[in-house]
Amino acid sequence: MNRNYIKTILILVLSIVVSLSSLSTTIAWANTLQNDLRSSYNELTNYALENNIPLNMSYDQFAKEYNSGSYSSVKKYTDVYYNLLKPSLNNRFVPSLTSDERISIRSSLGSPFSWQYNTGTSLPRKANYSKYNLLSVCQPGDLIYEAKGGFGITGHIAIVEGKFYDPILRQYYIRVIEANQYGVCRGVLDDDRIDRQNGHLYRLPGIDNTMQNNIIYFCKGQLGKPYWLDLAKDTGFYESNWYCSELAYAAYMNQGVNIETKSFFNEPGVSPRDIMRGRVVFEIPVYITEIK
Repeated sequence: MNRNYIKTILILVLSIVVSLSSLSTTIAWANTLQNDLRSSYNELTNYALENNIPLNMSYDQFAKEYNSGSYSSVKKYTDVYYNLLKPSLNNRFVPSLTSDERISIRSSLGSPFSWQYNTGTSLPRKANYSKYNLLSVCQPGDLIYEAKGGFGITGHIAIVEGKFYDPILRQYYIRVIEANQYGVCRGVLDDDRIDRQNGHLYRLPGIDNTMQNNIIYFCKGQLGKPYWLDLAKDTGFYESNWYCSELAYAAYMNQGVNIETKSFFNEPGVSPRDIMRGRVVFEIPVYITEIK
């Protein structure tokens, strides 16, 4: 038999053996990765459950986010979520909280002082505007970032619907649309809420009336839909559920404006902090107007 022919056969056999070995290694690596992802996902969802965080992210979403990112390991990827879900005060991470502090943060939307949430189109009681210039500075489409919102973890985002007049209480007030534990609903913004939730006002530079109206139209179309913290980045008008910053993100994306940060420090989904770090919307000063 021709030596060259035998040599060719041997090289071919060797190549097949190497390929099979490589394939076996790749399969083993893929299985290990899937096991690590599944284990990390289970631990993460258990953590959310134990801390009363309404995390509704599917495993497929969790794995998709990992595969689309540039994480060096599953652990580093999962740590991003723990950092995102860590309770915070005044938007500063805290390593631990007392049980009383944790209960206070988690129940902020249900406290007796939070009448401003889920108000519908009426004003349940007199709103306080004795301290800040909110009534004169807020515009439709503005974003309200609350550092103490979002179940105490990520902050909270609400969209200003506009300034309205209540004929019963004979008062102008600021109404917002937001996704919170009540679902997508209307609420009231006043001085007390700004102080209690450490609120800040943000605006897109150059925004015009048409864009403002379109943003509000989009948000009004989502009223009544449930709250769902799945850390997705949906943008469709007919989406079935929302979390707070996803709603704001979608309203602006439908106007061709991406308000999320594009930096390396981008949290899963689109978080309120991502929007604040995006440098697309800028803070509008809220001044103290009271006379002392």
